[in-house]
Amino acid sequence: MRDMNLDVDSPEKVVRILRNAAEAFYESSLELRSAWGDNRAGAPWNYIARTLERTADRIEKYLAE
Repeated sequence: MRDMNLDVDSPEKVVRILRNAAEAFYESSLELRSAWGDNRAGAPWNYIARTLERTADRIEKYLAE
């Protein structure tokens, strides 16, 4: 997984970090599914990625208010 800088100075950067982390978890999920030949192998990583995306969406919505 990529190194992530969590030293942020704005909520917008938090959104970007969350989306980048979600992307990395999706990639890990695909790699696991491919390596193991099992569609459920990466399910926990997909769940984490979706959670991060929803959190980023909520932050963006809050900032737009």
